[in-house]
Amino acid sequence: MAAIEYCADPNIVATVADDKNVKYNGETMSLTALAKLLSGKKYAIAGPRYFKYKGEWLNDIRCRLGV
Repeated sequence: MAAIEYCADPNIVATVADDKNVKYNGETMSLTALAKLLSGKKYAIAGPRYFKYKGEWLNDIRCRLGV
């Protein structure tokens, strides 16, 4: 399983559960739901902009891969 790091605190790590979800503290949720939980934001956000994989922003990886 791949581990991703939260942008504001690299000690906060989630693991990829499947194509659409991550696991954090024993709970499975979408990346966006986790980003909202950790950031405390109430409005719509883009989850991939809040996490890194091996030092690279998930949003950048998505753009590079065209997904």
